[in-house]
Amino acid sequence: MKQDLAYFIGQRAEALANVYLTRSQNLVVQRLDHDFGIDLLVEIAHNNRTTGKVFGVQIKGRDKALKNGQKYLLPITEEYNQYFQNLPFPVCLLLFTMEDDKGYYQWVNYSTSSSPDSNLADQAKWRSLDGNGIEHLLQEVNDWYDAKRHSVT
Repeated sequence: MKQDLAYFIGQRAEALANVYLTRSQNLVVQRLDHDFGIDLLVEIAHNNRTTGKVFGVQIKGRDKALKNGQKYLLPITEEYNQYFQNLPFPVCLLLFTMEDDKGYYQWVNYSTSSSPDSNLADQAKWRSLDGNGIEHLLQEVNDWYDAKRHSVT
């Protein structure tokens, strides 16, 4: 029975990820059809044109809601952590709670070549996707690409 619950939570978390991410018309969401690595590749669009700015998404779900100020650590193996760090673009974890359908995100790869350890404490915090959460996430991705571009010049 537990396997069925885990499968249900995973399927519902994927559906919620699509709902949250498609709230913005500036995102093109592509589901990756394999059972390893990132779950979604998301590209930012502007004026109906692609920008080349992409980020990866790993989706997680849990049955209980997060209480105010509750810290929740996802078990990420060293192998997965290394995988995320090897990707050449930002990667975030999206966490969805089934009890209240709320969404949260945190970065697992957000470093730039000029500052690989920048803002690690801030990146590890769960941020809400409600309200302006998606727009804030987009701004962080845009900031990452701006920092990358400035580190090259």
